[in-house]
Amino acid sequence: MNWVDYIIFAAQHSKGSASHWFRYLRKDIDKCGVLFSEQDVANLCKNEALTMFQRITLKAAFTEGTLTREHIIGLNQRAKLSMIQKVREKYEKADKG
Repeated sequence: MNWVDYIIFAAQHSKGSASHWFRYLRKDIDKCGVLFSEQDVANLCKNEALTMFQRITLKAAFTEGTLTREHIIGLNQRAKLSMIQKVREKYEKADKG
């Protein structure tokens, strides 16, 4: 399966779930670059298998400097230990309360 077919597959399996869609996109984007050419993205944005939301976010995900791209790249980063500790403390208090 090539990458374009993979995105069409992902679009079909993630309809109705933005977080699921972003997880699929996360696999195709990393800090070093992307696996698609601009022409691939343009062709995918015309594909009827993608919803309007998927087309818009796909284009934004592969455009340098957009908030969507930054969000997806952020999904690839490990959580900071301090943030994990804050969440843990919050739920420990909720369990005791």
